[in-house]
Amino acid sequence: MISAIYDLALTTGAVRVIRGSRIEHVCGDPNLGPEKDYAYGMRIVRTALDAICTPVPGPTLFDPLERTPEQEVAHAS
Repeated sequence: MISAIYDLALTTGAVRVIRGSRIEHVCGDPNLGPEKDYAYGMRIVRTALDAICTPVPGPTLFDPLERTPEQEVAHAS
């Protein structure tokens, strides 16, 4: 679950919670401008995809801002 209110999501039983940006724009931040907003949204979505593949013992918060460069997925074009 991607949520801006991640504490509530964790306490209500969601097993994998991805920290979103804001309630009205959970997968990005329009104040960043189009390019940075897109990059931030992609970071959130990639974190969510990684969370699906990660075994967890119980409710776990995944924070897209804590991802390190080696955790980023590189794609050849």
